[in-house]
Amino acid sequence: MKLPQLRRITRDGKWIPEIDGLRFIAIASVYLFHIAGETVARAGHPVAIQSRYSALTWIISNFDRGVRLFFVISGFILALPFARHLLAREKPVSLRKFYLRRVTRLEPPYILSVILFTVLFGVYSHGITADFLRHALASLFYLHNLIYADISPVNMVTWSLEVEIQFYLLAPLFMQVFRIPGKHLRRTLLALAILGIGLLQGPVLLSARGRISIAYYVQYFLAGLLLADIYVLDLAGLRESLRWDAIAVLVLAAMYELPHDALYAHIALPLLLPFLCLAALKSMVFRKIMRLEWVAVLGGMCYSIYLMHLVLVAVLFKVTRRLVVFDDYVANLSTQVLVLTPPVLLLCITYFVLIERPCMDPHWPVKLWHRLTGRSGAEVAELDTAGIS
Repeated sequence: MKLPQLRRITRDGKWIPEIDGLRFIAIASVYLFHIAGETVARAGHPVAIQSRYSALTWIISNFDRGVRLFFVISGFILALPFARHLLAREKPVSLRKFYLRRVTRLEPPYILSVILFTVLFGVYSHGITADFLRHALASLFYLHNLIYADISPVNMVTWSLEVEIQFYLLAPLFMQVFRIPGKHLRRTLLALAILGIGLLQGPVLLSARGRISIAYYVQYFLAGLLLADIYVLDLAGLRESLRWDAIAVLVLAAMYELPHDALYAHIALPLLLPFLCLAALKSMVFRKIMRLEWVAVLGGMCYSIYLMHLVLVAVLFKVTRRLVVFDDYVANLSTQVLVLTPPVLLLCITYFVLIERPCMDPHWPVKLWHRLTGRSGAEVAELDTAGIS
């Protein structure tokens, strides 16, 4: 398939390639973070990290912040139709279609991945214990974080998807902020809420369960709402400028350089990441990079890559760890990236093409029903109009 044929499908046909470019940054960061973790922790022998690489390892240790960028983007994408309706008087949002779209778009790839990895665990362990099945069942219903106060052993990355689901359920409530009259007042209140929540999380120490829930990450989603407000009302009035390129560099530096455990990083990033998104839309050079076809296309596959990559890396690393033989940390890490990326990327793209991308078509349930029942095209159109797709 050619690159354009691998592009994500959107319901309204409004594709924003720069946003998929940002998704590429997020998923590439998380991917490299996990490969680095495998290289150091699971090589079967100590892997030395030379002092000359201290700055590099510091940056890599913060690559997991790509997840926080995902949260901002999710908040933005989900807020757009609400912001367009309440701020620009476009068509209202059907909550029935809103939730049905989330179910038909996200659930099949997710459910299949949980089943696949449960079976894979059974094959690898020569059997599946009742305890593991309980973990899998909790993961299947996005309840593992809440029940076990820990990430799922089925697929560790799904902790963030459970946080996303919590936001999806609460999204219509959050979207009422767009009813506040006056954009300056509304945005000020949003910014204060983002800042206040971060400050409050310092003295109010959240439990382990709370730290993998919407309670700890809600400000990132609110940052997406703030971005949607600016995008709908003011984006056209913002001039393209090299200043936005400078802003992109500064925000990326903060994203990867701020101390990992410092509370002020958790406070600052939700306020900074919307500027990275605006820079992707209004910069001169950074925007061109985000719009590169292969960058935007791979970014559009981020859900499949995110679901599949960690387990694939862990399985393949059992073979590739034999290549961790150098006395140089960067040589070992680079070798793993070069050797693991082609098969991992190929398998993730295959999953995207066969499973996720067909589910991006909002009409796929109706089309499938048509094939199973033999309904006519007119009946399918009638069902679609009724909101079934």
